[in-house]
Amino acid sequence: MHLKKTKRGERVYLSVVQNYREGGKTKTKTIESIGYVDQFTSQYADPIAHFQAYVAELNERAKSENPPIAFTFPRDATIDDTHIAQARWGSAIALAYLDALGVRRFFENRAGHVGFPAHAGRIFEMLASERMIHVAPKRETWQRRASFPRTCDFTLADTYAAFQCFARNERALVAHLSKTYQAIREPYQVNSVLLVLASFTLADTGDANATNARLADGIDRDEGLSMGIGMLLDRTGIPMTYHVTSATPSADEVSGLVASAKGNFGAKRVIVVAGRTPHAREIAETLADSGDGFVFFRPLETAAFDLQAWVADASDYITTQSGSYKVKSRTDETAGIRVKDTVLWGRDYAKIARKQGRAEDEARDLALDGYICISSSETKLTAGTLFHIYRELWRLTEPFQLLESDFSPSPYPVAHAIHMRAHFLMCYAAFFALRLLRSDMGWSRNAAQVADAPLRM
Repeated sequence: MHLKKTKRGERVYLSVVQNYREGGKTKTKTIESIGYVDQFTSQYADPIAHFQAYVAELNERAKSENPPIAFTFPRDATIDDTHIAQARWGSAIALAYLDALGVRRFFENRAGHVGFPAHAGRIFEMLASERMIHVAPKRETWQRRASFPRTCDFTLADTYAAFQCFARNERALVAHLSKTYQAIREPYQVNSVLLVLASFTLADTGDANATNARLADGIDRDEGLSMGIGMLLDRTGIPMTYHVTSATPSADEVSGLVASAKGNFGAKRVIVVAGRTPHAREIAETLADSGDGFVFFRPLETAAFDLQAWVADASDYITTQSGSYKVKSRTDETAGIRVKDTVLWGRDYAKIARKQGRAEDEARDLALDGYICISSSETKLTAGTLFHIYRELWRLTEPFQLLESDFSPSPYPVAHAIHMRAHFLMCYAAFFALRLLRSDMGWSRNAAQVADAPLRM
């Protein structure tokens, strides 16, 4: 801060101002307006000297209240990304976004309530911020708690015991995140929203199950290790809510999710995105009846011969300059629904598919290796746009993935259904925070790039 002297006619006006940088330019903002010099000549022998001393006092006071932090390190110092440092500063970035979405406030407002363990909020923060930047086992995250920016004085058993609390408050926290986002940013854009369906399966771990633990929604038994989620995204890709579903939801179940999106969020039209599902035709017909749409994976190994022949036919493909990718589309009618089939071939996909195909089935038709086919009701969208929509399924699968080491051996008897619901809730908060961070960066980097930066801090 400094004293600014502005000449106005024959008089001099004094004010306290501070310079700052914006858009590469230096700008000035007024901190305090003082008045004309001649107004103070009767009070001070030298008004300018008096107010210069006043500004100096303000600067000293500001320094003492907010002292600078000095970091000293050698010029040739390097960062070892495998070393566990005293503090992982990347977690602080994750926490800042979780705090902005109201996670901390949610747990603080419920501290001391029945069913809320003392450390529930801090446990959730630790696990969700870790999942935002790095998919790691929960035990490993707990073992590194000393490097977390906030105190984590709880045991591993405390960590697993809190999952019951998370599962019971799943819907309340999801609604809280949605409400907070719209309060700090903007209302959801709901003219067209995506409902992304993903399924997750975990091999039987043989772990103990606490079958007497009852969830608020009536689940009182272990449901096995296969579950799904339906993630609702607004037009810009920001999460709105999610629901735990069957691993392969039926047409009626999907219809209920679509109705919920319209009833609770005012969505005008819903496009369902899904991978392999045995109910694809029934779901497509139901969506067509309600005026909604779909983007579905279409497995080529079980497709009709004419589709396989069309995919294998080298004509009409548009190929990238490097030759790494090629794509083509066609529009057809299936079961009375006009559908656009789009196929993408990738050189890397072909290498992986051929390696797996020869190991699993020597008789497999290698002509289809490397091709991914999707079918969509959105016939007016370009092939690139359709694959961008379908990639939401891939983007969802990675952060929500299940790790066997999280379930067995378990240090605390948690029913698998409860554990998976708690897991999905933590992953959703992390996914939401990462999406918000990417949005603030103008979507200029993909999720892996954005998460990698704080991971290495």
